[in-house]
Amino acid sequence: MTRLNSALVLRRTSERLSAGAAAIALTVCMLLTVNVRAADLAANAPAITVHYSDFAFATREETAAVYRKLKTAARRVCGLDDGSTKMTLNERTRAQECVDEALTDAVRRINRAMLTSVHDASARKVG
Repeated sequence: MTRLNSALVLRRTSERLSAGAAAIALTVCMLLTVNVRAADLAANAPAITVHYSDFAFATREETAAVYRKLKTAARRVCGLDDGSTKMTLNERTRAQECVDEALTDAVRRINRAMLTSVHDASARKVG
């Protein structure tokens, strides 16, 4: 084998290994998930798993989309999106506190600066 052929074979092998490693890394990133749990941390507390990837935090718009998913899951877990319109003011207040706590906990556990920024901006709009 000539030096040129040997270098070509080594380069192609290296490219294939790099592509394989990248595919494995991407698969691991795609499997990252977070559970949004109700404020009650009891063992039987309801939870919804929200799937996202590391790439979901590349831009503010993509991060905001993940935040909307988390918020929807928190509302569902806490009973605000179950279609029930017959809630007392006290029940609605408790449910909203549950949503706020579950969302804050999920954002804290994910621990991404841009997601925290989106969460803080949303909290300022409401408050």
